Amino acid sequence: MTPFSFEHVFRAGSPAQVMAAFWDPSHQRAQDQALAIVERTVLELTETAEARVRVTRIVPQRQLPALVRPFVSGPLHYVETARWRPGTDVIELEILPSLLGGRAVIRATYRLEPAGTGLIRRTYAGSVSVDVALISSRIERGIRSELQRSLPLAAAVTQGWLDGPEPATTSGRKSGESGIIIR
Repeated sequence: MTPFSFEHVFRAGSPAQVMAAFWDPSHQRAQDQALAIVERTVLELTETAEARVRVTRIVPQRQLPALVRPFVSGPLHYVETARWRPGTDVIELEILPSLLGGRAVIRATYRLEPAGTGLIRRTYAGSVSVDVALISSRIERGIRSELQRSLPLAAAVTQGWLDGPEPATTSGRKSGESGIIIR
């Protein structure tokens, strides 16, 4: 198991504004374009008083490293389950890559908290687990590196969405720096 933790501070008036971006389809399309996601299919979207759950099949354009290709049949994709409980600023994520026949899983939390006036810190923390003798730690580190590469791109899209006309009219935020902290 390889742990990870990535932080980003957004200019936003409340965690609810950043949470709204996460669930907004137009925001998701903009992120997909920035991250070279070629296909995103919502397999399930349910909302009850207890939880909002979205299960999505995602196909990235990016090809796998040669080391991993023998363990994948067909194009790389992954299934992401996002679960949010109303009243919280936390989304629980489980990501199941198509590689390795179910022997890989990414579990994470997407946590939002105030970080000062007009600033919201997003912490994306969890672990990558791969069950393949001899090469699992190398694959886990590769997945963590991909998260390290893609999360700043996704954060930039989110900040642009937050800075747009609709969120900006309700944010009450002040200008400030946003940045990435990788642990």
